[in-house]
Amino acid sequence: MLRRRFHPYNRIRRILFALIFFLLNAHFFFHFLHSDPEPAPDTSALWEYSPYVAIPRVHGIGKVYIAANHWISAKVLKPYWINGLLLLIQQLGPENVFVSIYENGSWDETPAMLRELDEILDKMGVARRVLIEAVTHREQVAELVAQGDDKPGWVMTSRGKKELRRIPVLAKLRNRLLEPLEQLQRQGRGAFDRILFLNDVVFTAQDVIRLLKTRNGNYTAACSVDFNKPHQYYDTFALRDSYGREAPAQRFPFFASGESQEAMMDGRPVPVKSCWNGMVAFDAAPFLRPQNPLRFRAVDDSLAVSHVEGSECCLIHADNAKHGFHSRQRAGVWVNPMVRVGYNFPAYQYQRLHMYSWPEYLISLPVRVGVWLLRMPWSKEQVSARIKEWKGEEAGRDEPGDFCLVDEMHVPEGLAGVFP
Repeated sequence: MLRRRFHPYNRIRRILFALIFFLLNAHFFFHFLHSDPEPAPDTSALWEYSPYVAIPRVHGIGKVYIAANHWISAKVLKPYWINGLLLLIQQLGPENVFVSIYENGSWDETPAMLRELDEILDKMGVARRVLIEAVTHREQVAELVAQGDDKPGWVMTSRGKKELRRIPVLAKLRNRLLEPLEQLQRQGRGAFDRILFLNDVVFTAQDVIRLLKTRNGNYTAACSVDFNKPHQYYDTFALRDSYGREAPAQRFPFFASGESQEAMMDGRPVPVKSCWNGMVAFDAAPFLRPQNPLRFRAVDDSLAVSHVEGSECCLIHADNAKHGFHSRQRAGVWVNPMVRVGYNFPAYQYQRLHMYSWPEYLISLPVRVGVWLLRMPWSKEQVSARIKEWKGEEAGRDEPGDFCLVDEMHVPEGLAGVFP
C-alpha cells in the first residue's frame, strides 16, 4: 500500500496555520473581554495640581534637566502633561529643575497652553526656557525647501528626485532643547545629575519618580514603555533588546527569548541596547563634557541613500556607548517595565490598571510561542550588506549604531510629515 509521504514544509504550514488560528482566537477573546468593561476607578486625583497644597519632597535624585518637544499636543497637555509636570516639580523642588520646552509651528491650542505653563513656572520660580516658534509648520517646511536640495539631509529617492530626510530634522529639533544647557554651563550653572526627555504622553509625577529611581539610580539611561493603544506598545523604531535586536512583537512581553524577555516577564528592569519609549532619563555627564558632548544625530546621507535609516533616539545610545561612557555607579541602558505611559488616556489607564495582571500574562503565551516558532526577530541581511558596501566605498567610514538601522527611508512625500 502506498503511503503518503510527509514533507517537512507541510508540518511547518500546519504549525503556522495553527498559530494564526490561535492568535486570532486570542485576539477576539480579549476584544470581547474588554469590549464592555466595568467602570474604571476615578484616577483624576493623580493630576490635581494646586500651588497652595504642600507636597512632600522626594530626595536622592539630584538636579534634573527636563526637556520636551511639542507639536500639536493640546489633547495631552491638559490636564495630563502640564499638571503631571507641575506636580513633578513640586516633588523634586523648583530649585532642582530646569525646564526646556520647544514648540514648532503647532496650529492647535498647544502654543497658548505652553504660554500659560510658562507663566505658572515663572510664579513657581522655576528656571526655564519655553521657546514657541512664531512661524507655522507650513512656513518652516517652505524655509527648508528654499535653502536648496544641495544641503545635508537631502537624498535622491526612488521617486527620481531629491527629497528631505525626516530624521536629521528631528535630531536638530531635539538638540534645540539642549541649547540652554550649553548656556548654563558657560554661566557655571550646568551641574545636573539627570537629563529627562518627555514626549507628549500621559504620565504622572509618580511615574517619573519611579523612572528616575530605576535600579536605585544605577543606569546610563532608563526608559518607560509607551502605548498608543491599550495592548500595543508604540516605539518600535528605537527599542532594541540586550543583543541589539528589534522587538518582534508590540504586545507583552515584546522581546524575543533571552534576558530581555525574562526580565520583562518578571517585572524587573530590562537590559537593552537602546530605548526611548515616551520617557527616558539619562545620566547627565555625557551631555555635559566639554569636548564632544553627547547630542542627537542621523546616519550619514551617503548611507541613508541606500535605503537605510535609524532613529536619532537609538543612535544617541550607540554614540554614548562608543565614547565609552560608564561609571561605577551608573551603567547600562534599561527599560523599567513598571513605568508605562500612553499617547492617550485610554491607553495609559488600561496599562496602569492591568499591568502584570492575568490578561497580560495570558496574552503573552501566543506572542512567545509565535516568536519562538517563527524564529523572530529575523536577521537584517540586506541592511548589513548595505552597511558593509558603504564602509568599503571609502576608508574610515563607520556607523556605531548599526543595530539601530532598518530597511526604510524616512522621506515623507510632499514633506507633510517631516516634523514630529
